[in-house]
Amino acid sequence: MSSIKQAGIVVGLTMVLCGVAYPLALTVAGQALFPSQAEGSLIERDGEQIGSKWIAQPFVSEDYFHGRPTAVDQLTGQSGGDNMAESNPDRPKHNPELPGAIETSGSGLDPHISMEHAMSQVERISDARSVAADNIEKVIRETADGEPYVNVLMMNLALDELN
Repeated sequence: MSSIKQAGIVVGLTMVLCGVAYPLALTVAGQALFPSQAEGSLIERDGEQIGSKWIAQPFVSEDYFHGRPTAVDQLTGQSGGDNMAESNPDRPKHNPELPGAIETSGSGLDPHISMEHAMSQVERISDARSVAADNIEKVIRETADGEPYVNVLMMNLALDELN
């Protein structure tokens, strides 16, 4: 009976340490050291939360950059890809004039697009906003900050600053 009691004590302590103390310590440390990231890297404008820097949002207006195609509804919080191979004839083709530039996100929640995909949208946005294409391209370059990809939400916020 004493070995059962010892095993029970070890299991109980392990559960308390691994299931309560450790997650609590990480939460407290995260909140103290990285408060913005721990809260989801939320972006606010005029005191209202408008999104997260790291989670994609659907943009459909012609005035804005559009994100990567997704197999999930980004507003419901679920994630997942379409699981279709490149060779699958049923796989949706997005902008065939830019092969490989616009692929679906594996999680459906990726907030970034390639520079090529962003540049392919300049003319549409320029026409919709009646803004010179050079200004739209400048938004892309400044938001990308030297990276080969760019955050769609951050570009759209920068577009709103143009007007």
